[in-house]
Amino acid sequence: MNIQIRYLSKSGNTKKVADAIAKEVGVTAETIEKEVTGDTDILFLGGAMYWAGVDNKLKKFILGLDCSVKKVAIFSTTAVVKSAYPEIKKLLIAKNIFVYDNEFHCKGEFLKLHKGRPNADDLELAKQFARDITSINNFR
Repeated sequence: MNIQIRYLSKSGNTKKVADAIAKEVGVTAETIEKEVTGDTDILFLGGAMYWAGVDNKLKKFILGLDCSVKKVAIFSTTAVVKSAYPEIKKLLIAKNIFVYDNEFHCKGEFLKLHKGRPNADDLELAKQFARDITSINNFR
């Protein structure tokens, strides 16, 4: 099974989650600056939700994905607003890319908000998310 991880992280919060997922599935997490190569069974895709929505760089990355990406599992961090899942899912579905219903979302530290997040508990939950996604994929 070919698994890849791509993420956009301005503050380092989403990178922490990407690295936890990478450790669990045994691959390297890469920023969205690195193109997804080859047939990809599962792409773990991470970003953050800002007041104005998902970052335009992440949107551009998604628009550049092709049919070699079979399934996407979304993870995100945010300080104030809700999960990035709905917006990212909408973009992926428009590209006819399957998106898992499961998502991982946690708080991320920003200024004085959510100090220390994502924390060890959050990262353990991210690893569990990765296990769940890979086990679901084995049955589809």
